[in-house]
Amino acid sequence: MNLKLTLLNVMGNLIGALLTFLYFSYVSVGAGSIPQGGLSIHYFIFFIIGTGLIFLVLVTAIQWWSRPLNHFLKRKQSINDMNGTAAEQIRRKALQLVPMMAGSSLIGWIMAGFIFGMLMPVIMEIFFEMPPTTLAESMGRIFGITCIGGSITVLFIYFSTESVWRKELPNFFPEGHLGQVRGAFKLNVKVRLSVVFLMISLLPLTVLGVSAYCKAQALLSADPTTGEQIISGLLLQIFFITAIGVAISLALSLFVSKSVSAPLKEMETAMKEVEKGNLDVRIRVVSNDEIGALGEGFARMIKGLKESEAIKESFGKYITQEIRDEILTGRVSLDGEMTRATLLFSDLRDFTPFVESTHPKKVISIMNQYFSEMAKAIKENQGLILQYVGDEIEAVFGAPVPSDDHPDLAARAALGMKRRLAILNERFKAQGVAPLRHGIGIHTGAVLAGIIGSKERSSYALIGDTVNLASRIQGLTKEFSCDVILSQTTRDLITGTFQMEQLSAVKVKGKSQDVIVYKLLGQN
Repeated sequence: MNLKLTLLNVMGNLIGALLTFLYFSYVSVGAGSIPQGGLSIHYFIFFIIGTGLIFLVLVTAIQWWSRPLNHFLKRKQSINDMNGTAAEQIRRKALQLVPMMAGSSLIGWIMAGFIFGMLMPVIMEIFFEMPPTTLAESMGRIFGITCIGGSITVLFIYFSTESVWRKELPNFFPEGHLGQVRGAFKLNVKVRLSVVFLMISLLPLTVLGVSAYCKAQALLSADPTTGEQIISGLLLQIFFITAIGVAISLALSLFVSKSVSAPLKEMETAMKEVEKGNLDVRIRVVSNDEIGALGEGFARMIKGLKESEAIKESFGKYITQEIRDEILTGRVSLDGEMTRATLLFSDLRDFTPFVESTHPKKVISIMNQYFSEMAKAIKENQGLILQYVGDEIEAVFGAPVPSDDHPDLAARAALGMKRRLAILNERFKAQGVAPLRHGIGIHTGAVLAGIIGSKERSSYALIGDTVNLASRIQGLTKEFSCDVILSQTTRDLITGTFQMEQLSAVKVKGKSQDVIVYKLLGQN
């Protein structure tokens, strides 16, 4: 990476030197140009010394500034392994590397303009008796060196090194957040486009104006033959300047368009992946401008979508996909409403002694296997598990998504739970575990349904006498020594053909009248 950046820096300065040479050779002849013929050896010596001085100052400054960054790159250390202050310093320098390199080149060309445009003519005149140079000629040299060669060099170095360095930036910002680094240089898209537009529009016009001015000055003292030659040379210069201007404009336009379009293209590709359902796509944020902020916003959106999918997946563990989608789309009110639903309570028999005599890890394993099988039977019949309390399950059918046949669904779910428990007990038998027994109570009635709880924790719950009676009916399974008991209300609302057996009326807590219940045997 250091080699690439160095080569780009050298290439940019060589391009600037070439443009400066062409400018003084073919455009600014006689108006601040460096003498073309009979150059003294002193000029070459001064040029070598001045260039070496500029090079030494800039290289020393760059090496001192980038020492922490180079040390980090050589160690190939992860930015996440560094402490906060050191990581912040490295990140800031990573963001400032490109403007630092471009800015150092600008300083170098300003120094070159002063040394070769102002200082060199004075030294040559005083110490080596060279012809004096006017202030206008010195300003012309400074303009040619700094404005012509320097501006092109700075822009080339900035955009070319930015294109290369952007591939390295994600190593410093694995999670993005480039815009959160305080004190870092930021080149907004508007400023970026404005600078390049002004450069590719004003610079060629300025050079053409200087060329026309030089030719006009030459025409004042020229004879007709020389004047004709000057006019012919002017046409050639116009063509030459136009060609160079077009080439520079195309190069800068390509660099700038790539710096804007490449991140947008990556985001477009990521959008297509998200549209296909791929939420593992990552966006490389490589700038701290508006496009970088857009990339970080897109990354946050993907993260939010992944969290939403995780919530949906977790939600789907307790309810069917259809019910989950109805709730998440907002078509079901959770604010609180009176509705008619069927409640199912299930409780394991003689489980407390088993817990006391069994290793805790084994108890948890058995309970998880049991709950998993019971949840499948409930979900297969569009039921919603409201809660697990110890070894008890509370489930509802017909809420929050209304269903006309919720009594039938609850009855089928209870029979499915019986079948699954029988299969599960066969598995437990092979593991040396005593078979489990449970009791299931089902009742239908009006309930108050909604989200209940505190600001920190809340859940969907049902309130009302129907809930209490369903729990009491579940308790009757111990008294009647059976698996599933239905209330009279549920039995009357069932439309399917189920095998049921009426049990004797019983008095339950909270009811003044006897409750008529039925034993659910099976389904025809």
